[in-house]
Amino acid sequence: MRRPASLRGRVTLGVLALLSVVLAGLFTAVDIALSARLHADARTRLTDRMALAQQLQGTLSMQRLADRLRGDGVVVRLCTADGATCATAASDAPPPGVGRPRGERPRGPALTRTASVPVETAGSVIFVRSSLPGDQILTLSLDTTQITEAVNRLIVFEVAGGVLALLLAGLAASRISRAALRPLEDMTVVARQIAAGDRGQRLDVPRTDTELGRTAAAFDAMLDELEAAEIRMRSFLSDASHELRTPLAGMQANAELLLRENPDREQRERIAVAMVRESRRAARLVDDLLTMARVGQGVPLVVERVELLALAEAEAERARSLSPGLAYEVAGEPGLFVDGDPVRLGQIITNLLDNARYATPVGGTVTVRVHRDGARVRLDVGDTGPGVSPGERDLIFERFARGDASRSRHTGGAGLGLPIARGLAQAHGGDLTYVDTGPGATFRLDLPAAT
Repeated sequence: MRRPASLRGRVTLGVLALLSVVLAGLFTAVDIALSARLHADARTRLTDRMALAQQLQGTLSMQRLADRLRGDGVVVRLCTADGATCATAASDAPPPGVGRPRGERPRGPALTRTASVPVETAGSVIFVRSSLPGDQILTLSLDTTQITEAVNRLIVFEVAGGVLALLLAGLAASRISRAALRPLEDMTVVARQIAAGDRGQRLDVPRTDTELGRTAAAFDAMLDELEAAEIRMRSFLSDASHELRTPLAGMQANAELLLRENPDREQRERIAVAMVRESRRAARLVDDLLTMARVGQGVPLVVERVELLALAEAEAERARSLSPGLAYEVAGEPGLFVDGDPVRLGQIITNLLDNARYATPVGGTVTVRVHRDGARVRLDVGDTGPGVSPGERDLIFERFARGDASRSRHTGGAGLGLPIARGLAQAHGGDLTYVDTGPGATFRLDLPAAT
């Protein structure tokens, strides 16, 4: 038998199979119990009549005794030991010439006990045989064909009723499963519509307290997340291509200038310096994009014990060489250690110092403070620049985002420094936030202290 392809068909088939097994077991048990009961009643009927015969023997003639014992399908044969004289009774009707008093209703024999005689079987007939006083042999027999026929008729009725019950159950199971599995069909339709390009389709189930309702709600949430991820990816690719276009256009313009004109040595050196600057800018942007991708997938860390103040002093010294017009102040508590990757932690501090360097005018000050707060070690990087407006403080941690005053394409980077720094901080079990401490901008790196 081929397995149905649809879930509804499999559910219906499973219900029908289970119901068939239950009905078959129930009908078989009923038939066996009924047949055993009827045969037991037939045997009891014979032994009861034999006990009655033993009580009445000697008080009635042979024929009258036989007539008294007949009834309920019992065939009576009472003969002398030599077989010369026999009296038989095989039906419930009174024998010829024997009347019943007017108004008297037939009644069964008054039983007082059951004779302990064996019940024997010959084909479909069961019988008992016993010797009575006076050299008489009594044989009582009963044909069980009617019992077998009654059980067979019951089986026919059970089969017909079972088939009808299975048909009704199959119809009901099909309708119920169709209604119960409708959300799955809706999910299929929505998935096909989305695959065809209609990204805004949703299930919008009214109830989420059922299994399928929760599945449909999770399906909608997954679609929302996938759509948001697609939007973010498209925005990321658009911003990345836009950022790369600027240095590539600069290199292309300088290269075309070299081809079109015959510049002198000084002009060639100036063009070469510009091309190197633009190529470095493009390379830095590519490195930042790779770092962002690794941050999203999980950055592999080489964890060791790092003193945060010493690392901050080393990075500040590098920043001094890049911007001698700014003052750098590093202070804090020595001996504050964190467990982390020194290269990645240095990258966080470098990004924060670069961000402060771009935002601080000449003659300004960049401060670095390291202190402990309970089980956390905090590093604050502040500057004396224009700061970040309240409406932009969440935006600056987005990729390719810049504040109007502190970042621009000409004075700053591509807008990936702070998102990369926050991603690396979170990879170390910490976070990077903006702290409103007054004039200028302050960013706080919060890390768990080393155990």
